[in-house]
Amino acid sequence: MLWTTVIIVLLVAVTSVAGLFFPATYAKDTPYSRAGAIGSDLVDLFVVVPVLLISGIKGYRGSVPARLVWLGTQGYLLYNFVLYAFGAHFKALVFVYWATLGLCFYATVFSLPLLSLAQIAQAYAPRAPRKTTAILFLLFALPSAAFDLREDIAALLAGQVPPSAVAMNQPVIFFHVLDLAFFLPALCITAILLLRRKAVAYALAPALLASLAIMNIELAAIVATMTRAGLGMSYAMLAPFAVFAIASTILLGRYPSSAKTEAWAALPSAA
Repeated sequence: MLWTTVIIVLLVAVTSVAGLFFPATYAKDTPYSRAGAIGSDLVDLFVVVPVLLISGIKGYRGSVPARLVWLGTQGYLLYNFVLYAFGAHFKALVFVYWATLGLCFYATVFSLPLLSLAQIAQAYAPRAPRKTTAILFLLFALPSAAFDLREDIAALLAGQVPPSAVAMNQPVIFFHVLDLAFFLPALCITAILLLRRKAVAYALAPALLASLAIMNIELAAIVATMTRAGLGMSYAMLAPFAVFAIASTILLGRYPSSAKTEAWAALPSAA
């Protein structure tokens, strides 16, 4: 966990600094894609890098809540670097994008044995904000799916490429694919599992809350950069993303405080 965290942090920092301080990085991208990428780079550098580093170090030292935050941050990076790896124009940084994507994937897979679902459920189940978290996930997932599908279905019925895909010069809207195929179903499934008190949900919920919080901070940053660039957005659109980011962070903070710490004994080491 420790050495993969350090390498991923360095790679993410490289891509963020390049995007923010070297204009040639996004010179071939459309204004829409460029503004969105800059918003993502801001969040990656000033939010994701410190969160991943701190949670990775604490997780390595044995903190289970930190391991769950680390897992959620990795999920966010997997989402974003699929977009970078498959949606970015070919340039020198693509090798950094590919390396980050691959390392995040394998770090996530090989970290799973460090989490004991039975012990996590035992620690969190009595006082975890189970119903509130499930409601938050559904409130985000269902309207987001409807929003994505509205544009895609309208384009299909008109026999056209979706306007967002045209604006980004892409064959499809890649983030709609990731939303509808992976992230939004994960939120809905976890919400149902939480309501049914399934053990796996108590591990998935904090990880997804971390992902959801960071993702909404990123969406707010993207809206702000697009508004500043005059791309048809407005600062009023920041409000729902700010609400979800704050709500996700508050609920995430309630999980460690609700846990029975004695239940963490004998968890596997990250060494």
